[in-house]
Amino acid sequence: MTTQFNPYDSCPCDSGQKAKFCCLTGKLWNKKPNLLKPTKTITDHSHDKCYAKITRNCSTKISGEHFISNNILQGFELNKKVKIVGLPWQEKETFNLLSRSSLVSNILCTTHNELLSPFDAEMGRLHRIIVQFDEDFNSENPKHDLSVFCGENLEKWMLKTACAFIASNQIYSDGVKKDCILKDEYVDILFNDKPFPDNWGMYFKIPDDKQIQKYHSLSFRSLTANNELKVVEFLINNFMFYLVLGQPDNPRSFGIYRPRGIQLAKGNIKKTIEICWQDKKYNEGIFMEHVGTTKEAPKEWDEYLKK
Repeated sequence: MTTQFNPYDSCPCDSGQKAKFCCLTGKLWNKKPNLLKPTKTITDHSHDKCYAKITRNCSTKISGEHFISNNILQGFELNKKVKIVGLPWQEKETFNLLSRSSLVSNILCTTHNELLSPFDAEMGRLHRIIVQFDEDFNSENPKHDLSVFCGENLEKWMLKTACAFIASNQIYSDGVKKDCILKDEYVDILFNDKPFPDNWGMYFKIPDDKQIQKYHSLSFRSLTANNELKVVEFLINNFMFYLVLGQPDNPRSFGIYRPRGIQLAKGNIKKTIEICWQDKKYNEGIFMEHVGTTKEAPKEWDEYLKK
């Protein structure tokens, strides 16, 4: 998906740089991924509590890692509390009001925790942009909008979150807490820039009824087998993303693999979420129409809370 854009305007990736010197290459957008090959001297230290200890580049200090990104939790905070449902220790269909500081676990050293911050920032921005686009559609004078993202960064945020849930024993599937293996391959993808195997990674799915009811929320559901995490469903403002960790029998059942972008339209106003991938074969876009607004929770959430 392309757009006319003044190359000397601020880049829509929110870097603060001019587009020409940032993500705009000719007429196409290309936001490049953050590579996490260590910039500091290898420490040759493995911290027992750090799930990335196989890299042998740990600091000596463990950190409190939010298994749900702190900058996303901030968007849900009211009176310094966040409404949480669905963690293994919670009763079904029951919300708890928790502080952000309580949603941490000692699963990464300070070095590895800090390295993952670009992925947190990218997904936090996607979450906010979906909200902002919807709010502007309902304003008196909605305008065209464009926001540019790096697909690899979003995909690695999903893997980073999956690893945090595994390492902190927060995997919950079919009503039962699951102990899953945190594979060395996941760590290599996150911290050594190893590519995802074919058909692993991020998918986006349009529901069967072709409608998405945007809802200010974040949901995490998992599918496990043989002590392995196979699939994670992320509902990000009720936009359905999947992280697939294995070779699926039917990849299209999870939707579009590595979508090139999402365009939302209302009348002649278009708002585009451009998702850049370094492999240009991922070029399938998603096109949706804004048809109305409601403040009610989606009906299907009653079913989500039971699972």
